[in-house]
Amino acid sequence: MGKTALVLGSSGLIGSLLLEKLFKHPDYATIITIVRKPQQINHPKLIEIVTDFNSEINLDEIQQIDSIFSCLGTTRKKTPDLDVYRKIEVDIPNQFAKIGNQKGLTKFHYISAVGANANSSNFYLKMKGEAEETLQKNTIKQLFLYRPSLLIGNREEYRLAENISSKVFPLINFFLRGKLSKYKSIEAGKVAQSLIENDLHSTSNKVSILHYNEIINSINTTQ
Repeated sequence: MGKTALVLGSSGLIGSLLLEKLFKHPDYATIITIVRKPQQINHPKLIEIVTDFNSEINLDEIQQIDSIFSCLGTTRKKTPDLDVYRKIEVDIPNQFAKIGNQKGLTKFHYISAVGANANSSNFYLKMKGEAEETLQKNTIKQLFLYRPSLLIGNREEYRLAENISSKVFPLINFFLRGKLSKYKSIEAGKVAQSLIENDLHSTSNKVSILHYNEIINSINTTQ
């Protein structure tokens, strides 16, 4: 019997790519997505739950959740209300970690960011750092914290700065070595693949922090 996975942020850059890979992978039998509006996706593995994230989410019919992939994220432009921003980045992942723990959760994967630090003066990095710390307080058997730098991929929304950076950073990557390698840009598809590889094969410590090299290595060691 295949695994049951729950995906948060399935409409985003990494989440959408991850969803495609999970549908195709024979080791996953059921994929649950929690979304604000229907994604218009039909697939026999898919259970789509639509919610505003303010109402109580009923998962009584879901008996088992083996893995949770949290690919949520927002920007200050899209979410100027800081309380709402914090809910997306910190509270929702923590909420589902607790739900998962009641349903046999073994692995939780969280997309953070390079430089994540709860004491950072940068609001985005501070929120990511707080989310990491909150998740580590849960009794999750295996927690994976992914800290990519600039993500390369096709977003639904156009971001000028990221569009420019995505063309420049691949050239800069060559010079980012040693301790600087964690700042290398990375294709979103590779991050999505790393999520799956770690979910299926990793027997690492209770908490794993993955920067660029660790993300790439997790893919290469299973191929």
